[in-house]
Amino acid sequence: MKSSFPSILQLLSVLLSPCLLQSQESPRSWIKDVTRLPPGDHANLRPVKLEYTLSWNNKINAGEFEISVTRRGTTNSKFIGNAQGRSTGFARVIWPYDFRARSIIDEESLRPITFQLTEQERNEQSSYDIIFDKRKQLYSTTSKKKDENERTATSRFKFDFGQDALSSAFYLRTQPLKNGDELNMVVTPFNKPYLANFRVIGKESRKIKGKNYKTIKLAAQIGKINSDLSLNYYDKIKTTTLWIADDEYRLPLELQSEISLGFVSARLVDSEWLE
Repeated sequence: MKSSFPSILQLLSVLLSPCLLQSQESPRSWIKDVTRLPPGDHANLRPVKLEYTLSWNNKINAGEFEISVTRRGTTNSKFIGNAQGRSTGFARVIWPYDFRARSIIDEESLRPITFQLTEQERNEQSSYDIIFDKRKQLYSTTSKKKDENERTATSRFKFDFGQDALSSAFYLRTQPLKNGDELNMVVTPFNKPYLANFRVIGKESRKIKGKNYKTIKLAAQIGKINSDLSLNYYDKIKTTTLWIADDEYRLPLELQSEISLGFVSARLVDSEWLE
C-alpha cells in the first residue's frame, strides 16, 4: 500500500500489506467529486523542518523520517520540499528500507511541478521522476535488483488536477476545514495515481509525545486508481485518521491507521522553524 503521504505510508506498508483485501468501485464515478477549489486562507507557511517517528501501537518503533520545506526565488517563487527516512527496529529486520524525495511546488497555485523519489529496499533500488503539466502527469521509473540489469519504463496519466505527496498536504492545510468538509485529491507519490479522500470530523485536544495540541481531526481513505479508472480500496484497514494543528500553520501532527491487529501511527516528534 502506497498513498498520498509516502513518507508515512511507505513505512506503514511493511506492517499492513500482509493483511490487505481489496474492494472495487466502478470506473469514473469518482471524477466528478475531485476538489478543484483554489488555495484557501492558510496558504502561508514558514520554512520548517519536521521530524516524525513511526510506531506500532505507540510501543514498537518501526521507522523515522524528516521533511524540510524552504522557498526559492522572489518572483514566481517555489516551495522546495525534501524528505528522507528509513525503517527502524524490528521493521528494519524484516524490511530494510530507505528513501529520499524532493518536490518543487509553485507557491501561488500550490500546484506541483516535479517530484522525485528514490527507494532502497533489501535487494532493489527504484527511482521515480514525475513531471506535472496542465493536462497530465509523466512518469519515468528506473529500478535495479541485485545482480540484474537496470530496468526503465515511462508512462503517463491524463488528469488535469494531479498532486504529488507534498503538494497534496500543502493544499489540504490551506482549506477552511470546517466540520463536515470533504476534499478529494488525485495524488501520485510513485508511478501510479491514487484517490485520497479527507473528511473533517471535528476538533479535539490531543497529546502527542507529551505535548498538548489543539487539532483538526480528519478521517482519511485511500483508493488506488486502476488503468480503467476504477478504484481499489483496502478492506482490512478499519480507519485512518489524520490530526493537524489547529493554528496558523496547520502542521501535520499524527496519522494513524487501525487494522485488526492494532494500529500504526506516524507522530511529530520535533519541529524547527528555519527562518
